[in-house]
Amino acid sequence: MFGVIGVLSASAVFAFLFAYLCTTLLLAQFNVHRRMLVGQKSLLIIIGSNIVSLVLLWVAGSALLSASGRSNLELPAAFIAVGAQAVWLMRHLWLYRRDHLRVRYEAYDPEIEPDTLTRS
Repeated sequence: MFGVIGVLSASAVFAFLFAYLCTTLLLAQFNVHRRMLVGQKSLLIIIGSNIVSLVLLWVAGSALLSASGRSNLELPAAFIAVGAQAVWLMRHLWLYRRDHLRVRYEAYDPEIEPDTLTRS
């Protein structure tokens, strides 16, 4: 019983770190931060990178569980993978919202009256 709890705890920590590294690498590869600041569409890249990272995390976890002979832990491992990736997805969506709004406000045109600017 305690061995299973230890495996799940260790896998949660490693899943969290692997999800961070994989997602950060993919977002840096596609230069998402610059795309957000110049107003290019980056939301699909953020969501796609998180999905790819989730799939890689799930495949790596399944491979490790199969190799260790603990294939009965597939469902908890899937929950750990989804939970770890959800943390980073929420963080990146929040950063997208924050930086995307900053771009809209910094691109202020003095010809337009302030009352006509709408928040979208």
